[in-house]
Amino acid sequence: MHLPKNLFLFMWISLLLAACNDNEDDSVSSTTTLTTPTESTTSELTTTVKFAAMVNDQPFQCGNTYAGIGLGKGTRDNYKINDLRFYLYDIQLIDSQGNKVPLNLTQDGKWQQANVALLDFENGCLNGTSEMNTQVIGTPSNDSTTYYTGICITLGLPFALNHLDPASAPSPLNASGMLWSWTAGRKFLRLDGIGDPDGLKQSYVVHLGSTGCVDKDNNGSEPDSPCRFPNTKAVCFDNFDVSKDTIVADVGAILQASDVSYNTSNTAVGCMSGNSDPECIEIMPRLGLDFTYADGVNQPIVYPRQAELFRVIKGDDT
Repeated sequence: MHLPKNLFLFMWISLLLAACNDNEDDSVSSTTTLTTPTESTTSELTTTVKFAAMVNDQPFQCGNTYAGIGLGKGTRDNYKINDLRFYLYDIQLIDSQGNKVPLNLTQDGKWQQANVALLDFENGCLNGTSEMNTQVIGTPSNDSTTYYTGICITLGLPFALNHLDPASAPSPLNASGMLWSWTAGRKFLRLDGIGDPDGLKQSYVVHLGSTGCVDKDNNGSEPDSPCRFPNTKAVCFDNFDVSKDTIVADVGAILQASDVSYNTSNTAVGCMSGNSDPECIEIMPRLGLDFTYADGVNQPIVYPRQAELFRVIKGDDT
């Protein structure tokens, strides 16, 4: 049977149009729309929390000498800084309802392990290595797009990870420059410097860590129970835009009432968290910690926490 030419042409055009429409539908269905976070809105995309180090109003640079540090007079307030590193853990974002959402850290095998991150601002000017890390990277634990208005961080390490065997601990918990001992654990913060570097050349450090850690067997392994003074500190910022703002560690703030050119004889240089060290009286509270000073002669004195090490620089201020 032969179809009329006009009818055949009509059917051919109809089939062609249908095929074109099918191709357009396939193109739409295979396209995935990705929503880019705006301000503090994040979803399953990676979230980066930015950090910086300052010495009062000056950016930190390993090996530099800074004037006007603490209470010293003349050149005695000059402080040359050779190391600055610290551990953070339990980082949480705060949503607009006040809920805290854990940030699941990217396990990079170097700077982040479990819920711990090592921030490293030294570049090998004296200690450490040339590699630096000034950010924490992770994914919010909730799986929906959320607007975040704040953040919480904890300076230090959780007990179990702090007292891992240093011989087998993964990075960054195996950083030798941050280790005290298996029993005492790790330095949560390491600040090394020299007061009056061209004159008195006084070594002056701030090493924060747990104290009162007891191993009754004296075999040099982990403590039998949690340390008496954990010296970890949680800090929260309510007005923090994770896509724009930066958390600053200001080491000038924790030394503002110290004389970096002087150290009490027969004590650790600077403050190594010791409860009998007079230099720690002005430093530990400025790390945000209640500090119990006990010289072994007089009744212990508790010095309440004061200013914090951390502050926020808003994105509009940078």
